[in-house]
Order: sequence, then C-alpha cells, then structure tokens
Amino acid sequence: MSYDHMAADIIQNYTIEKPVVSYIRHNENLTYHVVDEASGQKYLLRIHQAAYASMSGIQHTLPALEAEMDLLYELNATTALRVQHPVRNVSGEWVTVWRSEEGKEICCTVLEWIEGRDIQQGERLTTEQIYDLGVQLQTLHQLGRVIETSEEARGTDESAGMSSGVHQGDSGQRQTAQMAVRPAYGSIQENNVMLEQLKEGVRLGIFTTEDFDLLRETFENINEQLATYPQHAETWGVIHGDITRNNLLITDQGISMIDFCLYGYGYYLFDAGGAALMFNREEREQFLSGYTKQSAPLTDRDIRLMEGFMLIFTLGYYAFQMANESRHEWMKDRMPKLCSKYCRPYVQNESIFYEL
Repeated sequence: MSYDHMAADIIQNYTIEKPVVSYIRHNENLTYHVVDEASGQKYLLRIHQAAYASMSGIQHTLPALEAEMDLLYELNATTALRVQHPVRNVSGEWVTVWRSEEGKEICCTVLEWIEGRDIQQGERLTTEQIYDLGVQLQTLHQLGRVIETSEEARGTDESAGMSSGVHQGDSGQRQTAQMAVRPAYGSIQENNVMLEQLKEGVRLGIFTTEDFDLLRETFENINEQLATYPQHAETWGVIHGDITRNNLLITDQGISMIDFCLYGYGYYLFDAGGAALMFNREEREQFLSGYTKQSAPLTDRDIRLMEGFMLIFTLGYYAFQMANESRHEWMKDRMPKLCSKYCRPYVQNESIFYEL
C-alpha cells in the first residue's frame, strides 16, 4: 500500500465527513494536510514513521505520543500559547494505531491546522515577532513552575488535613508519567550518548580525529557545568526541544510554535539557546528581553551554559543526520569551521553567544 493510500485509510478513523488528503513532507514523521470539504475545517495528519532510522526514537512510541497530545491539550486549556489542538479519533483516543496487511503497527495523530505561513529562507523577523517568541517560550517554560508550585501547595494542604489538592495532584502525577516516556535534553547522560553518535563520524571519515578530540573536550566542559548547575522548577522542566525556523509559524496573532513531536524535559536554557541560534547580535538581545519579561535577567553563569547548549543544539543536528548520507559532505565541510571558530574559543572560556 502506498503512503497516500495509507493516509486515506487512517483518516477514516476520525469524524471528518469529506476528507481531502494532501502530502506535505517526510522527515521525522510523514505528514499530510487534510481538509474536510463538508465543514472547511483543516487538520494535520502525522504518521509517525521516520524517513531515516537515526530520526526514530522514544517520541514515536504510543506512550510518548499520548504524552505529547496530553501536553498540547493542557497548553490549550491553561495558557494563551498559540499551539495546535489535538484531535481524538472515533474511539476517543489521542493516538490511532494503524495496522498494515502484513501486521506492522504505526502510530498516527491528528492536530487542528493553524493558519499561518512558514518563515522564508533568509527572512528576518521583526523586533515585535522576535520579542513575541521570547514571551511565548517563557510561557511554555512557566508550565513546569506552575505544576511544581501546585504540588508544593498540595503537600501543604494534605499536611493540614485538607482535600482541595486532588486536581493539582493529578497534574503532578501526569507530569511524572510523561517524564518517563519523553526524551531528556542537555543532561550529562544525553550529552554522552550524543558524543558517541558523533564518534561514528570519525569511522565514516566525516570528522577528523583532531576535531572529534575537541568535541570531546567541549562536551566535558559543558558536563562539568551541568554537574553543579541547579535543577529545580525554576531551571528545568517541559521544553519544546526543537526551536528552529522550521517549527515556527507567522500568524495574524503572532509567532506560533508548532511541531512538539520532539518535546521533552531539560533545562529551559536549552530551548532558549536553540532559539537564539536563529538571530543575530541585536536580535538576540530583543529575544532575551521577551524571554525574561516575567523572570529575572540571565546571569553570566546562565549565559555561559546557554552558549554550551547552543553548541549541543548545533551538534545534535549532526548526530541526528548521521545516517543521512546526503548530508555527509556538508558535515565534512562544516565541522572543521564549527570546531575552530566556536568549540575552541568556548573551551578557552571565551564568550560565543553573539558569534555562533
């Protein structure tokens, strides 16, 4: 069965009267645009089968996808974020498990379509849009802070013999369950896994031994910082995990973050570092202004770690594309420049925030 026939078959599991299904692209997921000709309502169908083996991960599993859809539901219900609404199938479930004639099972999800446009190649966002993205990202990160505060309040209420914390406890339990099935980003363990993935590039002749030794030194420097950096609700929690121009839409209401398929848990500075990579020196100041609108300014220590996460975010793309032979020559050309211009200054304690 072709992918198009598969998509047409899957969409029958939803209450869409007259669906017209159109192919979008195939990266970490196979995606389709769906229009209900009866109502005019538009949807995004995601078939969670990666184009390359290196793109597959925990985020494609049934529990992880249920957690993602739960998160989107909660963000829509409790915040002003402009994120996609998840759609349940005819059985009332967030995730449809499609079974091929050969018995293969593939998870699929549907989201309501957000009207907007992609950011064009070379397009510069306005200062208002950059500031808005900072505010939006801070709103997302505030979710973890609210849940932990609610959990602390629940503990206080229970110790006083009160029962008003039942719903708050459900939120905390839900987050604990989600943490068990969603990816972790920027941790020492995750960094070491990524370093091993990058080591494969030496065997494949993409990276030199000298460049990889510098990568190892860079990772060690970042891990030393993480070993002493505080991990609590003010620094660590729910993050998008993949803030790039490809995962942002420009809408009439402002910037919208989309594609939460790689969402997970980590330091908020990981997300902030990924977003900062999109901007130049002046734009990064505007972004941080929006990001810290509701919080304290970032310290020198915060900026230093965020610079490390900017490198991790960049190198993560290389690790992600390791099985994609079409990107090998590109990586072979770029890695020496990345090491000499950014990794070496970083391990020498020079700031790269306004350069990378």
